[in-house]
Amino acid sequence: MVVLAYLDHVPRIGEEVTADPQAAVIGRAELGARNRLLAHATLRADGERIRTGSDCWFGEASTVHISDNLFPALVGARVTVGRFGLVHACTVGDDCVVGEHAVVMDGSEVGPGSVIAAESVVPLGKTLPGGWLYAGAPAQPVAPLDRPRLDRLHRMLRSGSRGEADAEIVFVREPAAALRQRPGTGLERVFAEGAYVAPTARVAGEVRLAPRSSLWFAVEADAGRAVIEIGEAANVQDNSRLYAGGPGEDIRIGPRATVGHNVRIFPSVIEADALIGMGSIVGSGSVVRAGACLAAGSVASPGTEIEAGYVWSGRPARASRPLSARNREIFSYAVDVYVTYAANYLRGARR
Repeated sequence: MVVLAYLDHVPRIGEEVTADPQAAVIGRAELGARNRLLAHATLRADGERIRTGSDCWFGEASTVHISDNLFPALVGARVTVGRFGLVHACTVGDDCVVGEHAVVMDGSEVGPGSVIAAESVVPLGKTLPGGWLYAGAPAQPVAPLDRPRLDRLHRMLRSGSRGEADAEIVFVREPAAALRQRPGTGLERVFAEGAYVAPTARVAGEVRLAPRSSLWFAVEADAGRAVIEIGEAANVQDNSRLYAGGPGEDIRIGPRATVGHNVRIFPSVIEADALIGMGSIVGSGSVVRAGACLAAGSVASPGTEIEAGYVWSGRPARASRPLSARNREIFSYAVDVYVTYAANYLRGARR
């Protein structure tokens, strides 16, 4: 396990915590006893704190993060988070299950004994009462849960038992393949001024970083026989996957664009100042125009053009509303936060 300080904050790790060597715990994180972190699980507490209870389990490429100087991530005891699950700046009560590729967003609260089904999205600031199965984007109550069913869903995710009843609740149909790159391979040195590549990122092929751009923890950027280009001050957040293809099937991410946590991007163009929301997918041949937003958990089907000045959401994504001036202000602030994060991590690496 990679354990990193952030500024003056050093993680506190409880007794009998076990972790894959490529898992990461950063900053003001406090892990309870007997937590288990699988490969590329990332608990990143830089701009706020993360606290987990005892006996938690974080699946492959799951992410726990915070909202800078605004919301911590508070995870209760005996919580299970599936592969590519995302717990972001929210509160998750005791005994909860977060299915594969599910997203729990900022300021939300999930009550004890709840299950968030695979690929579901708990929106910003939502409070979900405990003891229920929730599914959909946005997540809606489906059915109350009894103890035996809840225990079975915990056990299934932790053991990978896809063949049992209820497997479709917590598992996605087609698990994404992972790169076979060692952490940190592909870039012997980052030459762009102020650019940062986290130590557990995996980079393969021709990946070009502009000044002050960043690839965060457990990002996989595989250029194949094409090119991946990350524009100035753009950021690609933890556990996102960038898969370019053959010659000309590039991924080009423009200046000051943001790619949220646990996103998947295939050959496409993301223009300047665009935002790709957490847990979303950008299909091959898509174009996200300057300043546009693909909402969290949404899917841009291959060949989609997301128009400037709008939020697109859904599976498949469709235009849902115009971006407000406040949205643009928040997006710009988030870019500046990540530029500051990169500078602080680089400063720490030079100590």
